[in-house]
Amino acid sequence: MEEQKLKVTELEKDLVDAINEKEQECNELFVTTKPETPKEKVQWIREYVDKLLLKEHSEEDLREYALKLGALWGKMVVEEYNWKWKYIDFGNDVEGIYIVSPKNYYCCPPLFFLTKILLNENEGFDGSNDNTVMLLFNMMNGIENKKPKKNYQILT
Repeated sequence: MEEQKLKVTELEKDLVDAINEKEQECNELFVTTKPETPKEKVQWIREYVDKLLLKEHSEEDLREYALKLGALWGKMVVEEYNWKWKYIDFGNDVEGIYIVSPKNYYCCPPLFFLTKILLNENEGFDGSNDNTVMLLFNMMNGIENKKPKKNYQILT
């Protein structure tokens, strides 16, 4: 059996523009207070996700929210921890837009991550959907102090 090849590339300009546009659309959702620091914005995202999960929304609307919130969440990881946006093809039908840690040890697909949470597919230990937006953000602090067995270990 032939081993699949990992391919990591810079994002094409159209993808960068699309992410920036979704992030701007998310910033427009700030109503009363405008969070300023990356941690404050991630806390706001967490609270906004909680509110979205309390009401019925179409899957299409939730996916749109996931794009906006995921773009902003990813940008906050980039700002706070110096991660970078990349396109990764793992060669096994797993590919997409990721943020990648400075030493390439870890990666996270923020758009997919938020989609999983909003579609109630982020199952916790108790079997219920977990909003781990803030948890994962905080876990990224100093994560590269521990090198995984292989680079580009996926975090979600």
